[in-house]
Amino acid sequence: MKYCPLCKSDLITALLDETERLICASHDCDFIHWDNPTPVVAAVVEHKGKIILANNMAWPEHIFSVITGFLEKGESAEHGTIREVEEELGLKTKHIELIEVYPFFRMNQIILGYYVRASGTVSLNEELRHFKHVKKEDLYTHDSATGYILRDLLNSQGYQPEEKALFNNPTRKTQRGPLYQRIDALVKRIPEGQVATYGQIAKMLGACGARQVGYAMSSLGDESDVPWHRVINSQGRISVRDGTEGHTLQRIILEAEGIVFNEKDRINLEEYRWQGL
Repeated sequence: MKYCPLCKSDLITALLDETERLICASHDCDFIHWDNPTPVVAAVVEHKGKIILANNMAWPEHIFSVITGFLEKGESAEHGTIREVEEELGLKTKHIELIEVYPFFRMNQIILGYYVRASGTVSLNEELRHFKHVKKEDLYTHDSATGYILRDLLNSQGYQPEEKALFNNPTRKTQRGPLYQRIDALVKRIPEGQVATYGQIAKMLGACGARQVGYAMSSLGDESDVPWHRVINSQGRISVRDGTEGHTLQRIILEAEGIVFNEKDRINLEEYRWQGL
């Protein structure tokens, strides 16, 4: 957000209750952008004894996940989950139970995970490209919010799925040294819908190189609220991490924030580059 939705004045950053928030620059307006997390429902759907994973039209074709959707106004989480399963898969829910509630800081969401047993014939809606049935013993999980949902459901049923890292370091550090803390603080200032390069962050800090910024971002845990996805390379591209799918998630999040990639998988830095402090 750049402008106040009430009076159209510029939004500026201010420290409120020890948290940086966007507020209206006009003294006659008291608008505050609280940026509260969005509630999302996620369903691990069992159908004919197997788990359904689906590929969204907005994702690369090789990415499959559980069924997710935004909770709508006036509906309970259970009803929202049942609705999503019927809308996206064309299936009727026969049983539903809560797995757990999970924070997803990367997307500023709260995800309510449910286990659903469903019946009927799968009929995908326009949001989904493909689906597949996977035996429970053949499933693996990722170190991400929906991965934790699938892991916890399988664990409760006696399965021990392998976990594959989305990012470079599957055993991320929870302690951040002084340099990483400074990098984190600067990256947190990058607004939604904008990006910075590794070299740009390093130059602003004046105490490290682009490679160190990359290491700092790749070592963040899923519980972090640092918007790592807004840092890209100097060519306007996402740096591909060998053996992981973190670059795919990064693109998904950036596109959800309104950032456009061209046919060469590049971001126009002239349009989307953050201008700094």
